[in-house]
Amino acid sequence: MKHIIIAGGSRCGKTTLSLMFREKGFNHYKMDSIKRGIDNNFWNGYKDDWRKVSPHMAHLINQVINECESDLTNNKEWYVIDTCHLYPSDIAKYNLKNTTIVFLGYTDIDIEKKLKEIRKYDKNAWTNKASDDDIRFSLKLGIDYSRETKEECKNYNIKYFDTSKNFKKVINEAYKYIEGELDEKNN
Repeated sequence: MKHIIIAGGSRCGKTTLSLMFREKGFNHYKMDSIKRGIDNNFWNGYKDDWRKVSPHMAHLINQVINECESDLTNNKEWYVIDTCHLYPSDIAKYNLKNTTIVFLGYTDIDIEKKLKEIRKYDKNAWTNKASDDDIRFSLKLGIDYSRETKEECKNYNIKYFDTSKNFKKVINEAYKYIEGELDEKNN
């Protein structure tokens, strides 16, 4: 088995993909929720500057995985971690063993169309309480972040999946890719 890190911008499919692996017995950690808790306690000075948060998030994820590796009482737990606020350059430096890392993003979305989809499907997400303007702003940030991470993924040989078009198909492709990575490590 391997740990799985699924990173990407807001509303790109991280949790959708992560939950597919939770059904296979992985413990699911939604780092965005953990980050919001940390924001309110520690990182208030730069909580929205992803370039400043990313090294801290990478270090935190590294620590979580290392703790799992040393936890002999649970006969090894396997994590699927979904997270925003992370760049390939920051997580790659840890050279995490037994871990598959993928990034999701959307470099070419229609913001108004995506906003309508969010309003239709995100009934229990943070977006439910956010204004349309706040979501538009988040999506614009997500496009910029997706473009940056897509380029960094090339440099660090990390798989990137663009969910701009054919969302379900791309999520299934990412799922199959990760499954293949898990099978490769088991052989």
